[in-house]
This record gives sequence, C-alpha cells and structure tokens, in this order.
Amino acid sequence: MKPVKKGQNVELKIEKLAFGGRGVARINGYVLFINDVVPGQTVTARVIKTRSSFAEAKLIDVKEKSDIETNPRCKYFYHCGGCKHQNIKYDAQLEILRAQVGDVYRRVGNIDGIPIENVLASPKTFRYRNKMEFAFSNRRWKIGSEDDESLDFALGLRAPNNYYKAIDINDCLIAPEESGIILKVVKDFCLSEGLEAYDQKSHKGLLRHLVVRKGYKTNEIMVNLIINTKDKSWIDTFEKLARKLAESIANLKSFILSFYTGLAGIADFEEYYVLLGKDFIEEKIFDLTFRISPRSFFQTNSLMVETLYQKAIELGELKAKDVVWDLYCGTGSISLCVARHVSRVYGFEIVKEAIIDAKTNAEVNKISNVEFIECNLDRFFRTNKSFLKEVPHPDVLILDPPRAGMHPKLVTDVAKISPRKIVYISCNPATQARDIKALIEHGEYTVGKIQPVDMFPHTPHVEVITTLSKKL
Repeated sequence: MKPVKKGQNVELKIEKLAFGGRGVARINGYVLFINDVVPGQTVTARVIKTRSSFAEAKLIDVKEKSDIETNPRCKYFYHCGGCKHQNIKYDAQLEILRAQVGDVYRRVGNIDGIPIENVLASPKTFRYRNKMEFAFSNRRWKIGSEDDESLDFALGLRAPNNYYKAIDINDCLIAPEESGIILKVVKDFCLSEGLEAYDQKSHKGLLRHLVVRKGYKTNEIMVNLIINTKDKSWIDTFEKLARKLAESIANLKSFILSFYTGLAGIADFEEYYVLLGKDFIEEKIFDLTFRISPRSFFQTNSLMVETLYQKAIELGELKAKDVVWDLYCGTGSISLCVARHVSRVYGFEIVKEAIIDAKTNAEVNKISNVEFIECNLDRFFRTNKSFLKEVPHPDVLILDPPRAGMHPKLVTDVAKISPRKIVYISCNPATQARDIKALIEHGEYTVGKIQPVDMFPHTPHVEVITTLSKKL
C-alpha cells in the first residue's frame, strides 16, 4: 500500500538528486521525487502524483537548509528551470554529478566496480556558454507581482513545462556578457516597429528565435534572428536593427536574418541572409582556428573544450602511427585537434554544412592528414562495404554522438570494425551507458576510464568521456 496520497502534505528529508536534477526522498522506502530542492534539506511538500513505486511532490516550504545550499545569483532562478543547481555550492555540484554518472552506469549499463573519476571543473561557472537560443512568444510567463502576464510580447527563455510561453528576461548569467545589451536592443526595436512575436499554437506572428554566439578567445559575436516568413522585403527592416546593434556591440562581427516557416518550435532555418559582416565567426582551440557558421555545432563551453579534448587525447593513448576515425565529427574540431598526434584522421558526419565547415577549418589551419566524409552513419558502413577495404583500419575510434546516442545497428558496425580502442564522448550518460553495454555484450571490449567533465555548470547535465579497450 502506498504511504501517501495525492494532495497530502508531507515532511521530507532530501537524500540526493537523481539524474536530471529532481530531489529524492523516501517514506518507508517509498520514493518521492521533488523539484527545486537541495540534498540535506528538510522540506514540506504536497504530493501531486502517485504511482505504484514512486510519487511526485511539489515544494511548499524549506524547513531546514542544507550545508551545501547557497543563494542563487540569477533573479529568474525560481522561474526558468535551466540552472537547476545554481542554489548548490559548486564543489557539491561536482560531487552530485559524479554520483549521478555512477548511478546511471549501474542502472542503465549494468556497469559497476569501475571508479568514476572526479569531475573536471569549469574555470568559469557563469558567462561560459558560447551559444544561447532565446525565444520570442506572444504568451508571456508571469514571474512576479510586477510582471504582467497579459502582455503579448516576450523575449527570453521557454517557460518550464509550458512550451507555448516564454519568460521575458533582460539577461542570462550563463550566456555571453553581451546578451543583456543584445536582448534590450532587439526587444526595444521590435516593439517600436510593432512586430509580432510568434504564437506556437496558431503558428502566426513574425519573430521566432534570437540566437547569440560568441568566440571567447576571439571576442567575436554573431546574432542570428529567425523570423516566420520567406518574404525578403523584411530584409530592409532588419538591416536597421543590425546597424543599431553594431552601435551598441563593438565586437558584433555577424548579423544573420534567417527564414523558417516550419511548424517545429526549434531555432532552425531554411535560408539566411547576411545583413552585417560575414556569415561566420571564429573561435580558437589550442592554437587552431575554427569557423562557426549559423548552423555549426560547437562545444557549448569554449573555456572547457580544451580540457575535454586534451583528456580525450590522453585517454585515447594515441600513437604517432595510429589511424583515427572520428564518428559524428561535426565541424571537425576533435579531428583537427587529434591530427597532430597521429598519422591519419577520418571524420564522418551527416550534416552537409558541417562537413563544408570541417574542410574549411582544415584548410585554414593547414592540416592535410584529415579527410572528412559526408554520410549517414546509421547505415554507411553496411551499404559502403568497399570503403572498409579502401581506407586504413582505425586503431582508435572516437564517438561523439547527439544526446540520443548511437543507432543500434551502428553499435554492431563499430564492434565489427573492432578498433584497438574506443573513446566515447557524450553529453548524455544514459544513452552512453546503454551503447557501451551493447558494445560489451558483443564480447570484445572492457571499460577503462569513466571521466566526467563539467561543460555545463549549474545545470544537471554533464559530459562524460569513457574508454573501451579490446580484450587481450
């Protein structure tokens, strides 16, 4: 019998945070999940859902604070839901992430007995993101008594659990420091011009997304405004905005106007026009220069990417004669950083624009021992068997897939390719553990190191590098 019922108020001692950031408490062994809490707190909460093995509760009041608790710096903390760990001391955040990785590997991957390394800390815990996607909405999320929810314009971040609304903000503390000025200039201009924010339900309205990107080592800013039309006559209007922004942001090197008329609520585009500067900015990793175009994937935390790649290179135990295959290579950042350590690198990626950027990055950096291949990895190695005979067999294979992880058939393909070592980099330990379990079940590999890296301070997310070696 469940010890709680819906609507009941209960006093709970928060034991830990589960992967994803929800607090865990128990009553007679029965688990309750609760948001917006810190391990060590004693809280009063109201049960909102019950299941046979767990319940969900909503925080009402904190009765006793935790030793690892701290005051969040962001005034939107209790409304946004993005930086869930901002009310936890940073050292404690790292320990929580480490424990969560271990828990995920045990539950999902059935992998135990391998110590999780200490999480590598970010040198900056605020102003570290090099890309922020802000959303326009004609449905405003109320965040306080002074805020008017009836206003039909917001520019900020999606409201938690309500994709149709946005929180109108004037800054984000993990975004580039120029973000506050950019938000104000764009918002003031759009309101003065009477431009309508997009409605995610009716799919009407002009303004959809505002994407800010920054090269931290080059100090270059790109602004990409995405609008809900294919009408090119809007270019004249937004050229005025580009000029206004340039007056306020001296390091604005690119202003892009993008058109997107699809129904998905994502910051994508069908075509774009350069209204100021060029269609890329540059960033540096080590002494290499990388061009970042509007659709480029680039590691979110520029200040930590060198730490991530250096650790991956170290754990890969690369040798000068090695051939490396880099699967999901994106714009080639890992491939090019690895190239100086090995004989040859082959990068594989499905996104055409990313491959174009990767080849350009190789040319810019005068690196010639890298080849980039545009392909769908879900089927490439099965439908292009001649490729396996034409190119050198990989000694080391690097994997850096999207959050969804690898296609099951690609896992099988990788096992058949059978490199000496696999270095698997992921921002989602759950899908990573799933894929690694499948590789182990093929019988050839054992797990070496599991190294978490904090690329996303104050959030429940963590990057993990895991190595697998062929059994001797």
